[in-house]
Amino acid sequence: MLSYGTEQGDLFGLNAQKGYVSLYVGEISKIPNVGSLLEPFDTGKGCIRIRKSIDIPSTGLEEFICAAVALWRSGGDSSC
Repeated sequence: MLSYGTEQGDLFGLNAQKGYVSLYVGEISKIPNVGSLLEPFDTGKGCIRIRKSIDIPSTGLEEFICAAVALWRSGGDSSC
């Protein structure tokens, strides 16, 4: 699994599944405004399932990622 983070730990993971790509982000509900940002996606407790039929630039995924990074950089915990 591809991951992004530092020596202190990973923030994101990316994994290919049969019908979608999963972006693992810890506990999604810890990110502010998650409901409106990830509305078109199928989500689990710690992952966002990205199907190729979704037009990513028209979603709030980039804003969600920025919010998760900001939380992580400020010392917040987004882990499951």
